[in-house]
Amino acid sequence: MNIAAFHSNGKLLITGEYLVLDGALAMAVPTKYGQRLEVSLHENFSGIRWEAKVLNKGWLQVNFGSRLFNIIHTNDQKLALHLKGILKKAFGMASIDVDNQKGIKIRTNLDFDKNWGLGSSSTLVSNIGYWLDVNPHDLSKQTSNGSGVDVAAARSDKPIFYQLVNGEPKVSSIDFNPIFKKQLFFVHLDKKQNSSSSVAQYKKNIVAQSTHIEEISLLSKVISEAKSLIDFDKALSQHEAIISSILGQERIKEEYFSDFNGEIKSLGAWGGDFVLATYDGEEKDLKNYFHNKGHHTILAYDEMVL
Repeated sequence: MNIAAFHSNGKLLITGEYLVLDGALAMAVPTKYGQRLEVSLHENFSGIRWEAKVLNKGWLQVNFGSRLFNIIHTNDQKLALHLKGILKKAFGMASIDVDNQKGIKIRTNLDFDKNWGLGSSSTLVSNIGYWLDVNPHDLSKQTSNGSGVDVAAARSDKPIFYQLVNGEPKVSSIDFNPIFKKQLFFVHLDKKQNSSSSVAQYKKNIVAQSTHIEEISLLSKVISEAKSLIDFDKALSQHEAIISSILGQERIKEEYFSDFNGEIKSLGAWGGDFVLATYDGEEKDLKNYFHNKGHHTILAYDEMVL
């Protein structure tokens, strides 16, 4: 078992939302925000004592006994049970008997608001993988219903292409550093979208067509290689139109920002978290627009992306 500190990056899924589950090529970027996990061993207690913070403020405390991760004490039973499930799977994959361990103290800190949707769960899975030396993609498969793209971005220091090929992740770093990045902004919609529920609904209700998978895969490449904001906006709009038709949902721009003089694209599960806004004008004008709409969390591309 490794005794140290680990860090994993948050992520934003720029292209391929939903259809990445069916084999479409997706593009994601790691963020400057992430999660840290620190491990220490102690002689004066047994089991695992877990202390999780968000922005250095207390969030979750769990004391696990040394037998089968029984929860002795917690301030949030639902979150504790979720954490227990991840730990049991991880320890099983690592072939470690928790009963034979010294007392283990874990401290984690999420350095972004947990409602931002940057990957509080995926960064945790990645860090647990680092700690116990288990494959984070395998752990993610066993503990979530997502594609695993968030785990891949958690361990990358560059933008990535991600694709499931015969159910296995294929990850490659890409050079996405557009000359128009000063015109790219991330705006939080002040709503937390439950990714797991959105994925479950998609899997239950929608069967992706091969043509849509091919179109989104192509657009992922076009968006990553765009040389001008005009071409970038055009590809974003096409991507939004395809996902809108598949989900039977109105585009976020049409629903809430139809008078915005730029392009807006949903990132990840539709309906919440961050959107990507492009604007060929003064940053203060973009911020004034979204402030007037009631949205005050706005980050420039270089403020967000690693």
